[in-house]
Amino acid sequence: MTISISPLDLYLDEKNPRFVILSKRNQNEIRKYLLSNEDVSQLANEINNHGNLFPGERIVVIKEKNQYIVIEGNRRTCSIQLLLSRKLIPHLFEHKIPIASEEIIKNCQKIEVDVLSDRNVALALMAKRHIEGVKQWKPLAKKQFFASSYDNGKGRSIEDLSVITGIDKSEIRTDIRDYKLFSKVYGDYKKEHPSFDKEILDINIDPFLRLFKAKFVYPADTKISPLNFFEIEYDEQHNIINTVDNKIFEKLTKMAFEKAVVTEEVNTRNILTDINNIIPLLEKILKKKNKEEKNNTQSNNTSENEQQTKNNNGKEIGLNSGEIPGGPKPGGPAPRAFFETISWRGKLDPKNKKHQGLLVAVHELYNLSNMQVNRKAAYELFSISTGMALRTAYEQALKLQLIQTGLWSNYNKTIHVKSFPTLSGMEDFINQGKNKNQVFLKKEMIFAFDRIITAKNREFLNANIHYAGNINVTPDTLKSIASGGMFFLIQSIIDCL
Repeated sequence: MTISISPLDLYLDEKNPRFVILSKRNQNEIRKYLLSNEDVSQLANEINNHGNLFPGERIVVIKEKNQYIVIEGNRRTCSIQLLLSRKLIPHLFEHKIPIASEEIIKNCQKIEVDVLSDRNVALALMAKRHIEGVKQWKPLAKKQFFASSYDNGKGRSIEDLSVITGIDKSEIRTDIRDYKLFSKVYGDYKKEHPSFDKEILDINIDPFLRLFKAKFVYPADTKISPLNFFEIEYDEQHNIINTVDNKIFEKLTKMAFEKAVVTEEVNTRNILTDINNIIPLLEKILKKKNKEEKNNTQSNNTSENEQQTKNNNGKEIGLNSGEIPGGPKPGGPAPRAFFETISWRGKLDPKNKKHQGLLVAVHELYNLSNMQVNRKAAYELFSISTGMALRTAYEQALKLQLIQTGLWSNYNKTIHVKSFPTLSGMEDFINQGKNKNQVFLKKEMIFAFDRIITAKNREFLNANIHYAGNINVTPDTLKSIASGGMFFLIQSIIDCL
């Protein structure tokens, strides 16, 4: 839809991610920002000399609360507004805006603008124009755009942003994480150094970010990525929540910021170990990692000697009484194929009887995924056995989640007196009424559960138990089940403990 309207009746978009750095996002502050950072005074002179808006550059708006908000064309709108009303020119910028020509006053009292239906449509347009082409934002703007739109999980999801912009989810996730790391270090540095006056959007962020992405050699002959060396972990909002040593990592990021941004002594050809005084910090981290690894090895050896833990009847069960390694630390990459990265460290307790069923099963899956036999993963050679372990892990995970959410007794009331809990019975109970929202506290878990119970390969789990001689589970089936939501759901249930 197109309407004719006075530019003075348009509102600059206070929700535009470009303006996220402003402490006050009102119309006057946005005009100041555009004049200071977006060459609006130059644009105003060009428009004034032309006598009108340039052909083919229509302004795009949406209607919110009876106001027409500029979605595309904030610079042009601001320029026209300042030409038509000098009262709107911020203090100290008066000399930069020319007196409006007769043509501007005649031609721009009313202009035609395109009206979009909602912000989703607008977001797609902004992404297409500013991320892919016409007028590139400054270096940090794309990352800022996604971080602001995501808004710590309160805004649009990464999946939605990917659909809207056509940009891969992994790239969006990386942009959000990059922006959060950089903006935190930037904010901390400004607090400690009030005289530092570089605006965040004027900074070339690439040298800083490369320091935490490019592999470096440390110790000798060992090439490693910063992500793995520092054992960086993220929360669900993509904030860094843990490293191998948080205090050293914070000190290290400040040093990197100072060299890459403040003094500009390093560039995109440099790596972390090029910075003076970084090596001693890396050495401290390496010593800590070696110490932890030694302690874990000693603990594991003790556990192996103890062999088996006994249940209430005195019978042996497949758990070591000592601490089990627990798989990799959380926060690493998604499973490459099956359950290589399942993690239960600090979550499943061998001494807790409620945890033992799931712990036995995930420990088995972890070993089957990572053990190599003739250059093949064990689960690829022993698919039937792996399928049984996977079904056990899934069933025990659902049971534990029902117990944790206080619904296990409610489920048992639905079971016939002569019957016993079954996997399909638990699935049916969870899928009834409001039970699903009570059992799974996050929408991503509900989505994974729905995918599991509706997937065709879900039937292989039951068939593998009851008709193993007729229906053989293959490695591809196992991988499909794992990537179809099973790995995510089991890991999420463990993480909720």
